[in-house]
Amino acid sequence: MADFDMVLKCWGPVEADHATHGSLVLTRLFTEHPETLKLFPKFAGIAHGDLAGDAGVSAHGATVLNKLGDLLKARGAHAALPKPLSSSHATPPSTRSPLLTSS
Repeated sequence: MADFDMVLKCWGPVEADHATHGSLVLTRLFTEHPETLKLFPKFAGIAHGDLAGDAGVSAHGATVLNKLGDLLKARGAHAALPKPLSSSHATPPSTRSPLLTSS
């Protein structure tokens, strides 16, 4: 629980502006690991330089950080929280990205 509390001590500014921080997180992910952009087909048509200002990227980043905040606030009692996300993000093995399969 100490790890959750440590992160939550710094979480206030993130929670105050999920959209901005979410955009920063996803933009950095896509910049430093461009291969991950293939996992987000809805962002495929966005020029790399436009990702940071894109409303869709910002909204998706906000959703991710909101869910992460819920998980952190559960302080370890979070077993049920990822289940809806795992089913909404599940893909059949035939369409799974090669980035997600083991070598």
